[in-house]
Formats: sequence, structure tokens, C-alpha cells
Amino acid sequence: MYTLTGDRELYYHRPNPFYLEDIVNDGVSLFTCIVGSNGGGKSTLLKQLTSDGFQMYVIENEDDSFEIVDNLKTVHRVYYTPYLTGETFGAVGENGKDLSKTTMVRTDNHGDGALLDDFLGTHFSENMKRWIRFNHFYRQQAIPKVNLPSFEKITIRLEHFDFSNQSRDVFHDTAEQLRPVLRLLMKKIQDEKNLEERNALIGFNEGDGNATQRYFPVRFKYDLYEAALGKLVNIFERRGNRYLREGFVPSDYKQKIAELNVHGSLIWFLQNCGVDAGDRYIFDGHMSLISLIDYVVSIQSVERLTSNWLEMVVDEQEAFNIIDLYDEFNNGFNNEWFSYDTKPMFSFQPHIAVSSGEQSFLELFSTIYYHASNMRSLIGIDNYSFEPFEHLGNKVLLLLDEGDNAFHPRWRKAYVQHLRELLPIIFEGYQLQVIITSHDPLTLSDLPRNNAVFLEKIERKTLVRSSENTYTFGASIADLLKDSFFIGDGQAGDFFADIIDKVIKDIRRGGLSPRRVEEIERIVSTIDEPVMRFKLAQMLGDAIGDSRLEMQLIDQEIRNLQKRREEI
Repeated sequence: MYTLTGDRELYYHRPNPFYLEDIVNDGVSLFTCIVGSNGGGKSTLLKQLTSDGFQMYVIENEDDSFEIVDNLKTVHRVYYTPYLTGETFGAVGENGKDLSKTTMVRTDNHGDGALLDDFLGTHFSENMKRWIRFNHFYRQQAIPKVNLPSFEKITIRLEHFDFSNQSRDVFHDTAEQLRPVLRLLMKKIQDEKNLEERNALIGFNEGDGNATQRYFPVRFKYDLYEAALGKLVNIFERRGNRYLREGFVPSDYKQKIAELNVHGSLIWFLQNCGVDAGDRYIFDGHMSLISLIDYVVSIQSVERLTSNWLEMVVDEQEAFNIIDLYDEFNNGFNNEWFSYDTKPMFSFQPHIAVSSGEQSFLELFSTIYYHASNMRSLIGIDNYSFEPFEHLGNKVLLLLDEGDNAFHPRWRKAYVQHLRELLPIIFEGYQLQVIITSHDPLTLSDLPRNNAVFLEKIERKTLVRSSENTYTFGASIADLLKDSFFIGDGQAGDFFADIIDKVIKDIRRGGLSPRRVEEIERIVSTIDEPVMRFKLAQMLGDAIGDSRLEMQLIDQEIRNLQKRREEI
């Protein structure tokens, strides 16, 4: 065990009295478990070791000598996690390997990572939006809460739409009458952007690197206009060729657009243009697009923009406001005239790493909350069923397959409570039934035995076992593991049980060598279960005719009890 000074010099070191190197000789020189609450930094620490970040490390040699180094290049470091996260290592340094699920998915794509990276990037961005929506909802509930991460900084990025006023082929299904107006609007955006860029640089030396950032807000604003216009075209194209000749535009559109700036021209387009298929559908019901643009422009500045003018840093509330305004605009087209368009205008990337447990909690509840919101707005984003809400009534059966996976025990302890408190709010107005699966005894202890189904596999057949003599509701963890999870041979780990079995056999066999006695004493001293610790110490003392270890343990227990008495 090593203690370093603030300037990274060795201050003190001593042997670890509980390390069982000479007892556990199974080919693993050291086996360590990092334990902590969700978000406590466990994954971050493993990633730091893998990426060979600049830290101080102690390398122990076989001759008990050691050296202090600032890298682990001599050690092949392998990182694995089964979770598909949005992060991979930018570099693992020398002699490191990333075997995370995300990296393996990319590797298995046989080197063609461009489309896959786009796909994963889009997925994690949409996931982030769901997390932000759920966070906003969750914090408004008057219930005991899990301490979820706060996304203080989020980078939003304008998405690209393949829309160019130079290409006549970009319009396949947009009404023919709307196409010249859309091209004119796009040209207006380009011309006005070029003019404002030149004005932004007046009085500055164009060779000055900092000067170029002065026109970043200009580029961001007009790229935002371009993305908004591209989004509209995407919506028009998504409807198919239903309105190829049914568009309507005022005859003086060229004059109006020439008189107005880009902002005014876009407002004019929404208020005066549309489609006519017997009834007229004017786009003035979608003015929330202007509210979205105005809000994003109002919060942008040189300081908020990154080295890429397509990106801006916002806080969580601002990100929620953008998502809310965007949803209002995009969902507005989910009607009998048009349909919901899935192509996003923005992507979202948090500035913090989310732990596996936090991710599991957010994934579970944000996905359910997102779906319930879509149920109410009848937005059926589903690649596996043609009309997911065609037969939607007031009954919902929610099936959660190990939804508590990766939860810290404290969260698992509250899992059923969170489900019972949150789900009725999320699915308010619906008759809800919930079926879950779980491997966790803490989860099962919140369910009466008549609310549990026990499956057991016997001779390749899965059978439903009777719950008559099984304890669940409020039962102890030991009883739950034995009765409900079919662990009938004790609740300690198999590795520990094997070590103890060997100790008991050696004690009963007798004729222990001094070295073996010392080994057993060290093992017994490390056992945290008091009854077993004292019993083994007594057995060892009786076998060798020396009860010093038992007396030492008794003296230590007396000191602990006296200390506890003084604290009461």
C-alpha cells in the first residue's frame, strides 16, 4: 500500500495485510473489485487506466521491488463493457485495447465505419433528447428522487439537409408551385449571409485568426435558416406525390421576397403559401418554426459557438426549450395533410460521461416517457408495425425485461417503488398492467409471492414452480436467494466457499505446517462474517493447541463493542 506526496514522490509504503497472494495461487496475481454508487466514477477510473492518461502508477516486480512510473505502456490494458454507449476512446495509448460494445460494433462493420458512426451518432443524440425531456418531467414530480446527472453543458449541432438551389432534382414530390419559391428563399439566405459576413469583418484584419470568429454567429444564424428550410422540404417530400400540382403561391412572390429580409420572407412564406386539394391548407399553422429560430438566435453568441460554427454550447434548460419548440413545430405536421418527419434539425451531445447505472435508469424511464408522449400525440415511429396506434384503447401492458440491470443496489431497492410511483403518472388516463423480469432479490422483496412467477429449468424443461412455500414480500436476501433464485448451497461466492472448504479440510486432517498455519490465520482474519470467523479460529486453535488467534479476535471484538458503547 503506497502513499505519494503532492509532488508525486513516494511518502510511505507498507504491505497489505489482507492480500492473499500465497493462498490464492490460481494464475491471477491480483483480483480487485471497485465498488461505488451509480455515477461514483467506477467506469471513469477504468477508462483512465485503459487510455494511459498521465497519472502515477506503482509497478511491483516479482522480487518485491517496485518502481513509480507515469504510464502503463509496459502493461497490455484491455477494457470491456457490455453496454452500448456513445463513447469510445479517442486513443488507448500504447499497448491498450478497447473491447467495449460500441467499439466492437464498429469493428464488426469491417472498417466501413462512416455510415455506422452516423447511425450511432444519431441514435445517441436522440437518446440525449429523451433524457432531457424525462429530466424536465422528473424534476417536477413530488416523489422521492434518484439523483440523476445534470447536463450543465450540451453541444447542439445543426444537421445537414441535402437541399441545394442549384439542383432541380432535389424536388421529387414537393408541389411544383412551391419549388421556385423555395429556391428563391435559399438564394436569399446565401446572398444575405455573404453580405452580413462581409459587414462583420469591417475594421478587422482578415488575416487575424480571431477575426474569423466574428462571422461565426452570422454563419450559424443563416445555416439555421437553411436547416429550417431544408426541414420544410423534407416534410413536403415525405408526403409523396400527393400534392404535385396542388400548391398555391401568391403571384407577387418574387416582389415580396425581394422586399423582405430572410426572416420576414420565411414568415411571409408560412402565412401565404400552402396546398389546395379541394380545401386549402395554409402553412400559417406552423409559425412555431419562427419561434424556434428566434429563440436559438437569441441565445447564440461568439462565446457559445465552438471552433465549428455549426455547433453551440447550451445548458440543459435551453436544450429542453429548443427540443420543446422543435417538437411543437415538427409534431404539427402529423395530420391528415402531411405526416411526421423523423429527420432532426439538431443533434445533442452532453459534456459529461454518464455512468452505466445512470444510463440504465435514464434509458428505461425516458424511453417509456417518450413512448407515452407519442401515444398521446399519435406519433407512431415504428419500423416493425404499420400502424402502432391503429387499435389504441385505454389498456396498456408494459413488459420490462431486466429493466433494473446495472442499477446500484440502492436504486434496485427502490426500483419497484419508482415504477409504482412514476408509471401511473406517465400513463395517466390508461389502465396499466406491468410485468417485469429480474435477477435481483431486492426487487423481488417488494412483491408478494402471489405476484411472482417462479420458473425453473429441469432436464431441459422450463417449469412453473409453486410459490406456496416461497418467501418474497419483505423476505431476507438470504431466503430470497435460496428460495426464489434457486441458490440452495449458500449465499457466499463460489470462490470464497472453495477457499473455506480447503481450510476446513486441512484443519480436520491435522499435521499443519507452520507456513500453512500462518496462511490459514491470514484467511480467517480477513473473513467479515463474525460467526464463521470465530468458529474457524476456534477450530484452528483446537487443532494446533494454540488459541492465540481466537483470543486476538475476541479482544478486537471487545474493543469494537466498547467503542460502540461509548458512541451510544
